[in-house]
Amino acid sequence: MEMKNIAIMGGGRLGQAVKMILEKKGAMVSIWDADTARFPNQQPLEQIIPTADAVFFCVPSPAMREAIASVTALSKAECVFVSFAKGIDGTSGKTMPELFAEMAPGNPLAVVGGPMLAEEIVMGGNAAAVIASKDGNLRAMAVALFSSPQFRAEPSDDIFSVALAGVLKNVYSVVLGIVDGMAVSGNEKGWFVAQSIEEMTAIGAVLGADEKIILGTAGIGDLIATGYSQYSRNRKAGDEIVATGTCAIPGEGMLSLPPLMERLGEKADAFPLLNIVKNICVDHALAQPALSAFFEGR
Repeated sequence: MEMKNIAIMGGGRLGQAVKMILEKKGAMVSIWDADTARFPNQQPLEQIIPTADAVFFCVPSPAMREAIASVTALSKAECVFVSFAKGIDGTSGKTMPELFAEMAPGNPLAVVGGPMLAEEIVMGGNAAAVIASKDGNLRAMAVALFSSPQFRAEPSDDIFSVALAGVLKNVYSVVLGIVDGMAVSGNEKGWFVAQSIEEMTAIGAVLGADEKIILGTAGIGDLIATGYSQYSRNRKAGDEIVATGTCAIPGEGMLSLPPLMERLGEKADAFPLLNIVKNICVDHALAQPALSAFFEGR
């Protein structure tokens, strides 16, 4: 198993940041994006994928099914797949590792979670990630590939918990973005962080995730990083919802809400903050009165 010749699916902010990290470690990296206007000189997939030792999927979850299908049609049987998406497949309700298990069961898989704001990485800032794989060799190789003084890489063998932690942090970072947009006190923000952590942990328990992972780098660590960051799409979505009542370009958090609610079924009723965010983001309830009433206990 090698990861010297790497293809990146997705040329957005994250794809560019990952490319920079990998090239610093001496990897040969090719990047491909569906928007050919952004990368007019990119090689076609038919040239990039067949020779790749590994494919890093830096596309959002709504695009993942198509991306996997495109790659598996061209890749080597032993090609390593690494997923950075932190969402749920809207068609099946599956997390990303579950989707890869369905569509590419023979390829070794790693899932990456944690606070990795692409803009900060590109500017030379530090970042941290949890790299999860059931394959011990792949896990060790990926951790070594990413580890540097700038980048802290933590290993895990629990790909489901790491993936679910990313889903939940995205959903609840929308909460923190909305609260931040409401310009409430720091005390009130702190209370909403506590409520978000409590519900994330409880939802993780219902769905079978490891509490330590939800409370660690891949979950709460990422929640804090993205919940209040100027670079976070989920946080910007919250601002936009407060200002306009809607969001023109939803992030992973808003997109993951409906399938997460469906996956929880009747158990979703036990999570009031989750339901309030669903009412705001999906049913278009007014954000400020809904969250203010929740804080006041009404």
